[in-house]
Amino acid sequence: GDAEFVTHMVGRLLDQDMLPPTPVMSKEYEALMEVAEMTAGDSFDLFFGMFKYNERAQEHMTAMRENLASLERQLAAREAYLMAREEMRNSDRQRLLVETRLLLQELAKGGIPEIKSEHDSEVAKHDKQTTEIEGEGDISIN
Repeated sequence: GDAEFVTHMVGRLLDQDMLPPTPVMSKEYEALMEVAEMTAGDSFDLFFGMFKYNERAQEHMTAMRENLASLERQLAAREAYLMAREEMRNSDRQRLLVETRLLLQELAKGGIPEIKSEHDSEVAKHDKQTTEIEGEGDISIN
């Protein structure tokens, strides 16, 4: 009864409108079409009987829902990952374009461009903060 119930449930879920015939079909697609065609002619009363008298029918339906939800989460996670990765690439690309443009402008002016690394920027920030803190120590109290 389990295989018959699951087959009918899948056939009803896929219905024939979801699986139109195509000029080139894989064996798997043909098999799904056969399941949909096979169950399309059966009455809902027959399907309900399989549901009502199969002790595990509810478990099968729950498992199908959980499997579908899991697939949706996996697809959403992969899509989010790919979008974030593309955004990072675009961001890096934009930063490199800006840096290249600045270097080319300096070269066009006849100067030798000064190339600074992120480390140089951090050192400059630290030096500025240190200078500001040291300057605060000059305050005298009368």
